[in-house]
Amino acid sequence: MKVTYLLVLALLAVFAATSLYGQDVFGRFGFSGNNLASHPEVLVTSIFLHGGLAHLLSNVLVLLFVGLAVEGELGKTKMLAVFFMGSFAGDFVSLLIYPAGVVSIGASGGIFALLGLGMIVRPTDLSVYPMVVPIPLAFLGIMYIFYNIYGFFTDASSNISYIAHFGGLVVGLAWGFAEKGVKRGMKIILISAAIMLLLAGALFLLVNGAV
Repeated sequence: MKVTYLLVLALLAVFAATSLYGQDVFGRFGFSGNNLASHPEVLVTSIFLHGGLAHLLSNVLVLLFVGLAVEGELGKTKMLAVFFMGSFAGDFVSLLIYPAGVVSIGASGGIFALLGLGMIVRPTDLSVYPMVVPIPLAFLGIMYIFYNIYGFFTDASSNISYIAHFGGLVVGLAWGFAEKGVKRGMKIILISAAIMLLLAGALFLLVNGAV
């Protein structure tokens, strides 16, 4: 069985189990500077906790597409290594921004790491989330990078840890560069970004021309 499916099942199972106990479980098993000092296992347990169904499903759907792409290209061991390294990196980077008592949960750091890697090693694999219509992973990665930058600078009051996303993304991109070379990786990123900007510009002109 694909390890991506096992991760998804684990996320779903933990969400179902923790739903019975309410948010009290987040304070003990979520990640924070204080929790890390007394309970180092929160580095792992926090990954599998989610604050609601929307949070869970958004992570699970992206994980399915990028996880399967990376696993298909590099195998189970590397896929899992990137996922957990990205999660850990996201947590440690968040310590630079958030007070020691602030708790964070979710698999986003690991998923952003897989996305960063996937857009380089399997750029043309398709995802139907979140656009409904299929889009290449390279485009999905660029879209999430722009979204994360925008959110980081404009949504300071949000409970989304954009900085943790960046931590995971850096891990994935670095691994992708190591696998395929910096030159090829940067070419994929720049060409994908240019195509998306051109498409956005064309759409803008069409919409405004039709009004």
